[in-house]
Amino acid sequence: MFEQIGTVVSGEGSGSAKKELDGKQYDYVFDIDIEEGKPPLKLPYNLTESPWDAARKFLEANKLPMTYYEQVSNWISDNTKGASIGQSSAPTQQTQASDPWGMERRYRPGDVSSGAGGRKLPQRSFVSIVEGNPANAIKIIVEKAQSSGDLTSDEITALQKLPDQLQNKNDPHPTTEQTEALLKVATTWPQKARVPAIGVLAVLAVSPAFISATSSGNGDITTTLSQADILAPKQESANNVVHGIRLLANLFKTESGLLIADGTFDQTLQLVRPFASDPESAAQAKALATLYLNYAVQLVAQAPSGESQTREARAEVLMRDIAFMLESDSPHAADADALHRTLAALGTLITLGDNFRQKMKMGISGTLHLAGSKPAAQRQDTKDLIAEIRDELR
Repeated sequence: MFEQIGTVVSGEGSGSAKKELDGKQYDYVFDIDIEEGKPPLKLPYNLTESPWDAARKFLEANKLPMTYYEQVSNWISDNTKGASIGQSSAPTQQTQASDPWGMERRYRPGDVSSGAGGRKLPQRSFVSIVEGNPANAIKIIVEKAQSSGDLTSDEITALQKLPDQLQNKNDPHPTTEQTEALLKVATTWPQKARVPAIGVLAVLAVSPAFISATSSGNGDITTTLSQADILAPKQESANNVVHGIRLLANLFKTESGLLIADGTFDQTLQLVRPFASDPESAAQAKALATLYLNYAVQLVAQAPSGESQTREARAEVLMRDIAFMLESDSPHAADADALHRTLAALGTLITLGDNFRQKMKMGISGTLHLAGSKPAAQRQDTKDLIAEIRDELR
């Protein structure tokens, strides 16, 4: 297991406790046991970076097999949940039943039978994207609202309480007043000024309270995003779309959000389709790949043994959009994490059933060839994933 270690020092610029390794400061430094009887290796991690990047850098630096890539990155993500930038408290202890890594907080590659060398398809878990600095975003919103008068004093007071709630990234429990104030900013302010509010809404989308607040009356959050042109291409700031798609991907984390995602399947895919072949940034591509993966997981999980025609029809639509992204010549679509997640979505869909797999087989083979020629496809975990997809198609 991993184990948090390191000398506690003052975090420069934040005043928070950090860990020091090789003269540099980190939010966490973990121990990794690689071989019995040998000293553990150190894996440093900051909350500002991606767990996937941290895992990759660690494995490359220590010349370890990339077959551990997903295992290590998932462990980092799971054991820093709820932590925010500048927060030094250790990750919440998990029970043995929910934490296959055990209680020692030290990771030994190969401890989990479903880890290295195990099959990855179909994916069974929904993925959320809870990134950025929402506390800073709220500060920006409040300062602008105080000078412009766009929000009432009660709305501003409600928003000022959100940073404390956002310490719980699994469910920040936003109030209806907080959500509605953010929606007012996200839908009425000038496009470029909307970015902070949409970013905070994306983080709140993992909460059942958010779904309740945005689904009352005649609409839902997907309709709101559409009517406010938050997902319109070629905006002054591409980050509106980034956060908008992250919001849609994060809906899958709750049962009520799943109902919204399922009920707006066609509308959602139509809204995001322009970015499949022409994403405007790597962050957009990664967010879209995550959304596709979540829909693939949902379709396969809900598929009855008789292979529902409705599910197959939806899977065909989703597969075409996935192919657009994998075949895109945009450098953003070739982002390593985006490519991996898009391929995971494709691989999950082909497990829907024999009929669907045979129907899609010829087209998928060509798409795989193009995707496999991209530089990012040479990453070991992605090569393994492509090999598994090809095995499924045999």
